[in-house]
Amino acid sequence: MSKVKKVMTWSAFPSLLLFLIFLGVNGAVTGGLSLSFFESFIATNAAAICVAIGVTATILVAGTDISLGSIVSLVNVVIVTLCEKGYSVPAAVMIALGCAILCGMINGFIIGVMRVNPLLTTFATSTVFAGIALWILPYPGGAIDFSFADWYGSHLFGILPMPIVMILILVIVWIIVMKLPAGLHLYALGKDVKKSYASGINVTALRFFVHTFAGLAAGIAGICISANTCAGSPSIGASMSMNSIAAAVIGGVSLNGGIGNIWGGIFGAAFLSILISIVVSANFSSFVQSFIQGLILLAGVVISIIASDKTLKAKIKRVFKGGVK
Repeated sequence: MSKVKKVMTWSAFPSLLLFLIFLGVNGAVTGGLSLSFFESFIATNAAAICVAIGVTATILVAGTDISLGSIVSLVNVVIVTLCEKGYSVPAAVMIALGCAILCGMINGFIIGVMRVNPLLTTFATSTVFAGIALWILPYPGGAIDFSFADWYGSHLFGILPMPIVMILILVIVWIIVMKLPAGLHLYALGKDVKKSYASGINVTALRFFVHTFAGLAAGIAGICISANTCAGSPSIGASMSMNSIAAAVIGGVSLNGGIGNIWGGIFGAAFLSILISIVVSANFSSFVQSFIQGLILLAGVVISIIASDKTLKAKIKRVFKGGVK
């Protein structure tokens, strides 16, 4: 019983529950769930999940990163452009991934070393990265060898689909960090910045790390989306930054920092992805699709915040009890 209670009080549980509920709804709308559906779903939405992991890391230290979508676009156009110039796909992918990590390091340096506000920093760098992507590839187009898509659709050791392997890379890195003292320091920083400085925690290094990690996450997301489309677009990641923040909040990650984990970001992104799939499958007009997505997204955010905030939950109970009286 205690294990069940522990799971139900887990910060990521509401987002997991929402995902499972809407997964069932999707099954009813599309006529059932199959292994091929799950493989297609994860291949299509691995990029969104990777970006959600990256932005969750930055939120946990009481920051944020709204430049990740632009980094995804930059990685995509770099891969496409290099492939068209004769580079091999592996070489193009590694160069693009290096660009993404460099972008994350730039954010980390400005925020961690220069102590500039994370929101202002990443808003500015988002514009810069998006501008570079447009400069490299002004219009959607280009092509990548379809062997890249074949690789993306393959299975590691004949068992694990490659999109899951890409996500697992980030998860494993994060788990290793959480096992180190840096993991505890990271949550302490999110809870109280001033006390972290006073306790001798290396705040600069932690902020530099989480934004570099976020850059890595965006780089892997860019690889996933490039392999899935085998084409380029300078705006392919435009909506991913804000969606990933919403996914993190739905996953029980506090925007004030120090509360939540990357599992919340993963389940939140999965919920948003299945929501979009359901709305599109229902064949509504684009206006109705946007309205329904926004309405359910708002409800999901509110429910998740209430479920994860004990103080807010108690206040709402008191309000309703007062109303009954």
